[in-house]
Amino acid sequence: MARKKSFAIFGANYFGLSVAQTLDEKKQLIKIFDYDEEKINLHINEFESVEGIILDATNKNALEKNGITQFDGVIVCFGGNMESSILTVLNLIDLGVENIIVKARDERHKRILLALGLEEDQVIIPDVTTGKMVATKALFDIESEVQTADGEYVFTSIQVEEEEIFDKSIFDAGLNSNKDFIIIQVKRNGKIILPDEYTILKKGDILVVFAKNNIVNDLILKVRGEQEIEY
Repeated sequence: MARKKSFAIFGANYFGLSVAQTLDEKKQLIKIFDYDEEKINLHINEFESVEGIILDATNKNALEKNGITQFDGVIVCFGGNMESSILTVLNLIDLGVENIIVKARDERHKRILLALGLEEDQVIIPDVTTGKMVATKALFDIESEVQTADGEYVFTSIQVEEEEIFDKSIFDAGLNSNKDFIIIQVKRNGKIILPDEYTILKKGDILVVFAKNNIVNDLILKVRGEQEIEY
């Protein structure tokens, strides 16, 4: 069994709390840091095992005393306060923290963070990311959950509902991996299956796929079948 990872989340705001909730559901070790004691006290009881710590992240000594370098990941959520975000990131870099993810308010904020030495994939503008996902989802003829949309490819999940592929192997169902898509996982009754061409598909299976945007509709039709759309 993989060991639990530890995460430091800076900012008890909506974004930070959403990240904490997801990590908490995954049974990870989480500490939320915020200088606002009222925020910490208000939200910390919403979680099973998340620890809240009152701390000013712009104070490098305070970060060091709280063992910030020992965390597997550090997520800075001060998107609305650019100054606090930048100072916090500078402190983390000075202390040698490498695995940093930062919420940026806008492109200007992102450019500054990149200039500090962060990589492109370490900086997230939530509105831009969500906008891309919504735009990609709007292209689909059939409703399907979209986790991420990045350029030419989509990472998404599709439930097996087409009777013609029930109890058939991935090969016989015509869903073998190729240059356009790959089935990464099959989720069944709470378990994860790493599939190959001989894996049998069952009704209700969830296929996690990585596919080109222009073939997602075809995949959905093949896996889910024709769906009646209500207006």
